[in-house]
Amino acid sequence: MFTAAAVNDGRKANEAYENGNYEEAEQLYLTAIEQEPDNAKLYFNLGNARARQGKVEEAIDSFMEYRLLTDSPEEKALAEYNIGTLLAEEEQWKPATTHFQNALKLNPADMDAKHNFERALAEQKEDDEEGEGEDENQENQPPPEPSEYAIAMKNQAEKLVAQQKYTEAYNLMQQALEDDDTVRAFADFIERTKNVSDINSN
Repeated sequence: MFTAAAVNDGRKANEAYENGNYEEAEQLYLTAIEQEPDNAKLYFNLGNARARQGKVEEAIDSFMEYRLLTDSPEEKALAEYNIGTLLAEEEQWKPATTHFQNALKLNPADMDAKHNFERALAEQKEDDEEGEGEDENQENQPPPEPSEYAIAMKNQAEKLVAQQKYTEAYNLMQQALEDDDTVRAFADFIERTKNVSDINSN
């Protein structure tokens, strides 16, 4: 049962959002979340308010929280779709492709996700062809500057570590690394997570 205060803040936040006051909406959603930390819908709306302000990393974080809190495959798909859309807008085609694909696995009937997945895949192939031959010296390169996506994934992994879900955290970072080379910036964190995960599984 949601508290009257949280419902009220949520309503005010929705009004602010509808009126294009995304910063105010973000603050009101955060206030409502403090009172109702398990209300998935608030995280979803918070993600949208942050996305509208161009806060990519924070928006991805909010959509990931929403995805964790909801049980409905359609709602999980919506979170994946929104993350994919944010990444596509940033022209981060490889992770965008993964998230649109995740959305389709959860909701195969979503034609928008199918269309965007195909577009992201085509763009990713183009990027791959242009970037061929660039990876050979990667081993000796200093770690890259992490993208907003990379930072958002590390934030999620850190939350899993705080819950002692080391294997999940490691798997999340491995998947992120496949999608976004700048995740290499967190190689030490990934290594530490893997070590603890291995100890726990023995």
